[in-house]
Amino acid sequence: MSELPRILLISHGHPDFVAGGGELAAYQLHQALREHSRYDSVFMARHARPERTRAGTALSGNGRESEILFYSTMPDWFRFSQPYKARIWNEFREVLKVTRPDLVHFHHYLHLGVEFIREVREFCPELPIVLTLHEFFAICHNHGQMVRTNDRSRCERSTPADCAHCFPDYSPQDFYLRERFIKSYFNLVDYFIAPSHFLKQRYMEWGLPAEKIKVVDNVQVVKPADSVACAPAGASVSAPVSGSVSIRDENAPVRCSFFGQINKFKGVDILLDAIERLPLDIRERLTIDLNGSGLDQLKSPMREQMTEQLESLSDCVNLRGPYRREELSGLMQNSEWVIVPSTWWENAPMVIEEARQFGVPVICSNIGGMAEKVEHNSTGLHFRVSDAASLADQLNWVVTHRNQQPLFAERMADSFNRQRAVTDHCDLYEALLNTSADTSMLRVA
Repeated sequence: MSELPRILLISHGHPDFVAGGGELAAYQLHQALREHSRYDSVFMARHARPERTRAGTALSGNGRESEILFYSTMPDWFRFSQPYKARIWNEFREVLKVTRPDLVHFHHYLHLGVEFIREVREFCPELPIVLTLHEFFAICHNHGQMVRTNDRSRCERSTPADCAHCFPDYSPQDFYLRERFIKSYFNLVDYFIAPSHFLKQRYMEWGLPAEKIKVVDNVQVVKPADSVACAPAGASVSAPVSGSVSIRDENAPVRCSFFGQINKFKGVDILLDAIERLPLDIRERLTIDLNGSGLDQLKSPMREQMTEQLESLSDCVNLRGPYRREELSGLMQNSEWVIVPSTWWENAPMVIEEARQFGVPVICSNIGGMAEKVEHNSTGLHFRVSDAASLADQLNWVVTHRNQQPLFAERMADSFNRQRAVTDHCDLYEALLNTSADTSMLRVA
């Protein structure tokens, strides 16, 4: 057994199964802590694959030291409540007994249930509890996006009446009770981590005490790899790729890349509209790679419209489809700019941190965590959110001012500091471990 203080890090998923931003942030923190000299780490990740379970228990392993898999489903997405309480009272309590953590850090409560937080407090009242906040799930029932359901406009605040307007099947009283239910568990958390100041402000406005929220970047690491060849614009996703495009080749098109899910919140429709607005001579000097999936999951008429646009823009837009994690570094290294055109607020987009690691400047919407993480005219460019004409102006600029890209790239690379995020987490753990639970506990308004 290690003599270092032990952190039990709990995630709503394992990147082996779902490589989302929250899952990656949690696992990369675990890996960093295992490499660090100050703390030991045990990683418990939820999964929903029955074939990975054994009869009579929700617990299993994956062959890696200090990693635990926990089978869990959570059909109650309104309150984030776990209906199968025995998994908490029995299996999760067993995890606490066996791992004997000095501190428990939840990196989410999705798919698990907020009751896991109370179980930690009942198991050991003095055990410090940390919760990293992702998106605005506790505040907003619309996938935590703070976007209205009727017109996709962005929401500035959460009230029971406003929320009931978005979800008429629930009453304002339902939303009031939902808020009180979730906050009753958040009351048990000693400290919250917000990956952006924007996210912290939103949760403060919702009622969390400012003293209990610390802004700490997610730990980010992508292993370097040899550059991969990029498909020419218009190539099919399954087509063999040949001919790498060097960003130093002034005769090659400027290569911009989108990474992530293609859904109604990510703004790919805005990006395609912007490309259509470009003069033909500019489009001929531009290549856009769309790295991600989800087009087939979009609802009509958005799916049909975007499919038609992709066909008409095949001269400069390349739908590459999903990518493996190990391919990311090569894709980044072959990109001159990363585009993040999200129409919702975003918190701390993982793709921006990944671009920072590889020194790739970012063109992004001018709101929320995107605007906070990218400094306009320094590490990237902002455009007016949901405004295709504004994005087209920035695309025009990067094509006609290509010689400026290295300056943006250098500043972006200089802004990356993985060790700072690790140290900030460790410093917070140390402060909590050195403070008794009764003096660190504050109540949520």
